Amino acid sequence: GAAFAEALQATNILNLLANAASDSESGWLRRWDKKMRKGLPIHSRDCMDMAGKLPLALKALDVGISPQELLVDCAQAGGLHGRGDGSLVGSDGRAEGIEIKGAGLKSGKKHTFAFKGIRVRGTNWKHLFLLGRQREPEGWSSARDVDGCIWLGYVGRDRYKQALREAERSTRVPQDATVTPGSSGSWLGSAVEWVRLRDLTRATP
Repeated sequence: GAAFAEALQATNILNLLANAASDSESGWLRRWDKKMRKGLPIHSRDCMDMAGKLPLALKALDVGISPQELLVDCAQAGGLHGRGDGSLVGSDGRAEGIEIKGAGLKSGKKHTFAFKGIRVRGTNWKHLFLLGRQREPEGWSSARDVDGCIWLGYVGRDRYKQALREAERSTRVPQDATVTPGSSGSWLGSAVEWVRLRDLTRATP
């Protein structure tokens, strides 16, 4: 009940970021900023959930989305949201699971991102967010750091499963997807709605 809800908020990246502004969690943000900038080889960043979670949370707060509306689990795996990455909470208070994936550019490409290991089996997410880095941010501690170099893609679960069926791909195993904003050239391409992170607003559909 209330204790679990409190625990969810204690591990919500949006709350940790909001508290960082008041200095109570600033050490947490400094550590992640340093780790994402200097502590990981570029090609290892996509193995870290923070490559997607941190930019999404930073931008969400920036456009006025509250920690009560968007919960993004700070755990790398096996957090309080089970096999999901968090939840979206509607105006009726109903929570729907989310999955967040981050990726850099596919080798040799200027606009194509390679997302790894998207799961359906054993998950309950309703919303999939894809965060593709067109270049590496110079910092990871503010929306200004990340929103000029990242594309945000969105796919609902039903549309994702439809794309799998049309491509004759299985829901039973994790799938990789190579996607380019504005292109329907890959199996998932036509299912993704894209916006540059810097253009995201609270009203973006």
